[in-house]
Amino acid sequence: MSRVLKEVMDELSPMVEEALRNFLRKEGEEAEKLSSFQREYYGNLEEFLLRGGKRLRPIALIMAYEGVGGQDVEAAVEASICVELLHNSSLVHDDIIDRDELRRGGPTMHVKYRDWLRRLRGERDAEHFGLSMGILAGDSLFNLGFKSLAEARFKEEVKLKALRLYVEAYEQLIDGVLMDTYLPLMLEVDEGDYLTMVDLKTGSLFEKSLTIGSTLAEAKPLQLRALSRYGILAAKGFQIQDDIIGLFGREEEVGKPVGSDVREGKMTLLMVKALQLASLSDRERLRSLLGKRDLTAGELAEVRRIVEGSGALEHAKNLAASFIKEAKQQLRLADPPLTSKALSFFEELADFFIQRSF
Repeated sequence: MSRVLKEVMDELSPMVEEALRNFLRKEGEEAEKLSSFQREYYGNLEEFLLRGGKRLRPIALIMAYEGVGGQDVEAAVEASICVELLHNSSLVHDDIIDRDELRRGGPTMHVKYRDWLRRLRGERDAEHFGLSMGILAGDSLFNLGFKSLAEARFKEEVKLKALRLYVEAYEQLIDGVLMDTYLPLMLEVDEGDYLTMVDLKTGSLFEKSLTIGSTLAEAKPLQLRALSRYGILAAKGFQIQDDIIGLFGREEEVGKPVGSDVREGKMTLLMVKALQLASLSDRERLRSLLGKRDLTAGELAEVRRIVEGSGALEHAKNLAASFIKEAKQQLRLADPPLTSKALSFFEELADFFIQRSF
């Protein structure tokens, strides 16, 4: 991790963690007036959020705010948790859709509640109860994100603009998840389909983190545009690297099972390109393994061999690098220019997106 990026992350991560903890504990104390179960529920939300995570979105929001001249950093930190809450809302629901049981080294939210009822009453209704609680938890986190932004210490007309961006991010995120869900059902998926899905599912929230932050600082139009374009392009690089890590990474670093995208039949860029570039026999073999829930270690190794041998891995790496290069160029189009600290931070963050192993 580069110098400015590390300094900013080290400075702001604890501040974001504290803001999250304080906000969720306050909500939990209010919930305790209703029942001990609801107090425990908010405790579980807090545990899930504070279990880990890079906090890239709230930190990017704060740096966008500072980068265009925002002065009240404390207020920006308090507002920044909105995008972390929204991000985690999507993760809780994604884990249900993808049938994942592990998130950041711990049980996913629906699994936590499934196992809780299983210990209490055995198998009866445990699966359904877990899914129900996971749906509610994701809904709660979206609502809490909205509430945290609505209560932020900024002018009402500025907050209204930011809240519109928050809702827009959620709408786009849902459209992206819809695409991610139906693309595996299509006979042919091309790179354009994949990139549209990424713009919606991954790019929307990162881009809106930047535009919410700069909106709260009452940024100029060309500052907003530069940060918006940067966010969309950098998120493409981030997601492609995420796909690579999901197939070639190490489980202890990733925090969830490697190869889960293959087991779920996800049309990642690696799969899209391998199905275009591999030999006929390898394409047929890859199709037979894609979506296989009980994929063995040997079969996963086969998938890796096909992806790498076809040139899909190299293509993905090159495409991610090109998006990151273009993203960094967009930053310099901001007018007035971003602060030197923010410019260095966002350039180093973009490089980190495609150099990381987790």
